[in-house]
Amino acid sequence: DSAAGLNNGGVPTSGRHVWASDDRNARRRELYQRAAPMLRVHGFGGSTLKALARACGVSVPALYRYFPSKRAFALYPLVALYPELHAPPPDLSSGDPRLHLVGWIDAAVEEMPNYTLALRLAREVGLDRAEQARIEANLTVHIDAVAVLARAAAPQLSEAASREVASAMISIATGSVLTGIEIEPASLRHRLRALLRGYGVVLPTTLPTER
Repeated sequence: DSAAGLNNGGVPTSGRHVWASDDRNARRRELYQRAAPMLRVHGFGGSTLKALARACGVSVPALYRYFPSKRAFALYPLVALYPELHAPPPDLSSGDPRLHLVGWIDAAVEEMPNYTLALRLAREVGLDRAEQARIEANLTVHIDAVAVLARAAAPQLSEAASREVASAMISIATGSVLTGIEIEPASLRHRLRALLRGYGVVLPTTLPTER
């Protein structure tokens, strides 16, 4: 699984690449991060598997060790389609719900560019009804989970208000899918925290991940 290193432009160099993690799921994410610039520019149809592997600094057979197909690679961030390629979701049933919400915001800021890219590619590739239903069902489950956290963090919220805030958070995070304009990470974090404050959900402000 060794791969050639990449320079700042994402082009393989002659050096040896050192994986950031030994975890297989983390390596999948790392490969997607390397291929994302090409997918953004050329789309699914314009990015051959050979070119994607080169952008990742690996061979095509090596890429197949982590993804079963080019389609699975391009749509990888859509967990509902390929849950077997991802680690199990975190347990949100215990602990401080405010910290879980901070973690959700941090994950949204980090992951949303790849998620929105995968949604755009899904439009290009085309999803069948079963796949679309899985994504919609996953979105409903996600809204429910965030709503539970919001209500636990701010007990004064009604069930309807907690679902409203959860839906708004996800809408803000995925807004660039509709507008085509990427939200700056700092702006996305600020907007999500401001939304929660507006609903009376006060989050910690001194965590190392907060800037």
